[in-house]
Amino acid sequence: MKLLFIQLPRLDPDVASPGENNMAAAACLRTALARSDEASHWTVCETPDVQDAASDARLLERIVDAAPDAVAATCYLWNVERTLSLLRHLKRRLPGLRAVLGGPDIARNHPVLADARRRRGGPWDVLVVGEGETVFPAVLHHVRTGEPPDFSGVAWRLPDGAVQEGVQPRRLRPLVELLPSPDDPANRPDAAGMAYLETSRGCPLRCAFCCYNMRRTSLSCLAPDEVRKRIRILRERGAREIRLTDPTFNAHPHFDEVLDALVCENGDHALAFFVEIRADTLTDAQAARLAEAGVAEAEVGIQSTDPRVLALIHRPLREDRVLRGIEALLRHGIRPTLDFMYGLPGQDEGDVRRSLEWLARFGDRIHPQFLPTLLLPGTELRDRAAELGLRAQRLPPYRVTATDQLASRQLAAIESWANDALGAFDSPTRRFVGARLPDLFASRIARRLDGGGDPPAVVAQANRQAVVFSGADLFEQREAIARTLRRCVRDEPHILWQFVLAPETEEPLDLLDDLVAELRRLPGHWLDRLVSPPGRRRLAARRLFVRLPRGAHGDPGWAEEAEALLAEHFH
Repeated sequence: MKLLFIQLPRLDPDVASPGENNMAAAACLRTALARSDEASHWTVCETPDVQDAASDARLLERIVDAAPDAVAATCYLWNVERTLSLLRHLKRRLPGLRAVLGGPDIARNHPVLADARRRRGGPWDVLVVGEGETVFPAVLHHVRTGEPPDFSGVAWRLPDGAVQEGVQPRRLRPLVELLPSPDDPANRPDAAGMAYLETSRGCPLRCAFCCYNMRRTSLSCLAPDEVRKRIRILRERGAREIRLTDPTFNAHPHFDEVLDALVCENGDHALAFFVEIRADTLTDAQAARLAEAGVAEAEVGIQSTDPRVLALIHRPLREDRVLRGIEALLRHGIRPTLDFMYGLPGQDEGDVRRSLEWLARFGDRIHPQFLPTLLLPGTELRDRAAELGLRAQRLPPYRVTATDQLASRQLAAIESWANDALGAFDSPTRRFVGARLPDLFASRIARRLDGGGDPPAVVAQANRQAVVFSGADLFEQREAIARTLRRCVRDEPHILWQFVLAPETEEPLDLLDDLVAELRRLPGHWLDRLVSPPGRRRLAARRLFVRLPRGAHGDPGWAEEAEALLAEHFH
């Protein structure tokens, strides 16, 4: 039988971003299969090389050509809706296909999966909550033979459409037994020189908003010598930056020895490391050693300045020790990223203002992140939302829209304060109107409108697709343009679209108003929900641009008005 791993990428509207889509979960699952008796029954197909760039229709054809018997998909909040949509289309083309879903966004009572859970013939056949390596061979055995994978955290669909959940406890195995061997071909950097390394799994913290620990209740770590070996191989294979994916890097019980390993393998600083740490337990000597090892950035989660709020989210810290750890990082040349959250239970406007002031004291010595609270599936905060007075978006990214202390309008005002103090979400658009538009996607489809009815259908090739409409009188063709917009989004609702008007002369601004209204009527996208403050919807996934004729001397006032109009609606 044939098995295919997929992990749809997070789509970034910023053309300057190379994008990242590290399939570490697939590598671990493939290793778990290879080390099991089930391996002899399966052939693993290579993931299509167009996965990270193709439109859904194009990727669908590549997967259909591979004709797998089973697909194992890793789901995050940014790809779960798209993954389910792709699987629905795949199952129509490959009726015998079985789909196994896992990943950070898979949890019991998941809002997106709930509908499919009750529907016979839904897009998934098996769900795995938490780390999947120890149960994956049993899941594939079930796919092949029908024998139930009776383990806690595993759910499977019965022939009548009902869902059964396993009850037997899983065996927790040491991390070194779950990862591919250091010299496995999967352990290599991507095309940009970025590599990932997991030195520990699990987390000693039990933050109510987080499931970063893969729902492990214990911590398992690689030995320092194993860390050294893996870094050496990644470096030999061309890595220039290594992101350590540990939830809390300095929770490693042999942290000082791990730092020695980093220094030993990176004394010349050919590698840059990114880590997440607890500042309140960091010593000055450890900060110095991090710098000596080549750590370029250390992310520190603080979340709030209010002890009552921190107690509600189970995030213990002492402010004086946090400050001491941050100053140690700065003293040794490491610029920390400091994370605060808004929309937490019990948090009032005073705590938010104190948090902003707390960040402002460091000026440009730090990289501040002031993040909206997300009610992630499987977290305590989501399970206790009603009790704590939290309301949130039903669909990803599950942003909190009101709390026991703050109404939606207050959260929107808080976001405005944060934008003024720290800067807004990074905008992917430098210019909406101009003869040169630096933020257009590389994949572009041209359509000429000359009053002869609708243009030919647009078939997206990429998951970041631009469509350029040209013609002598686009205002007169606005209904044809609107119909094309609707068809594009209907056919490919989960990719990113740019719709570019290329008029020969200035058009009435009503044309832009009409098309903005058309885009606002279309179904939402997770990216829009991420960047939109409570009570106001901004569009990031489907944007409108105007490309002016080169060398034309039009009215600058018209271009300024058009720019302001589009900037008001689009991100």
